[in-house]
Amino acid sequence: MPILVLGALLGAIAAVILIHQGIITPSCFLNIVVISMAAYFGAIEEAAFTAITLLTEMVGSVDQVFPMTILTFIAYIISNLLGGQPIYASLRKEIFKK
Repeated sequence: MPILVLGALLGAIAAVILIHQGIITPSCFLNIVVISMAAYFGAIEEAAFTAITLLTEMVGSVDQVFPMTILTFIAYIISNLLGGQPIYASLRKEIFKK
């Protein structure tokens, strides 16, 4: 899934920046990546609960559920405020417009 890969890349970049600035410890790197994947997926798909469930199942741990829930809903709300459309609905409109 390219959406999860993009979320992981954005999370990795953010985590590296935060680690180099001394804001977080290196042990938080994977947590930031997983939470970023859920937040990006939840915002792009407009399916926050699906994103949280999917990533919790992929990781196999419930340690990140609370921060994942908060950040996924923040990303979802920001996406809505900026007028974002679900990716597959937008692609469907583009295909059938022609």
